[in-house]
Amino acid sequence: MTRIRANCPGCGEVDLTPPEVTLRIVRAPDGLVGEGSTYRFLCPDCDELVTKPADERIAQLLSNGDVPIEEFGDIDQLLELLLPPHPEAPADAPRLTADDLLDLHELLAGDDWFERLLAS
Repeated sequence: MTRIRANCPGCGEVDLTPPEVTLRIVRAPDGLVGEGSTYRFLCPDCDELVTKPADERIAQLLSNGDVPIEEFGDIDQLLELLLPPHPEAPADAPRLTADDLLDLHELLAGDDWFERLLAS
């Protein structure tokens, strides 16, 4: 079986098998491995998740070693997966309006704002 030698910041060199490593490839406009590409593994010695940048050479070595690949068309597609939705555009709620903001301002101006908020 293929063995992959990687470097954990805390433990130094560790040996891994292909299923223990994941390669995330973000494609650059020219189709090559782009910025934001990484490989990651759980260190077998300290159980820390280690993430390192992956350039074209590293991606080629890991993919030739049968490492599982997650591929993204661009960095925005990867960020969509990794980041929570933006708070100004929640998926299932109406947008905050100027009237909502004014109501909140008036609520917070009173000394009993917390009790009123709990009661609503």
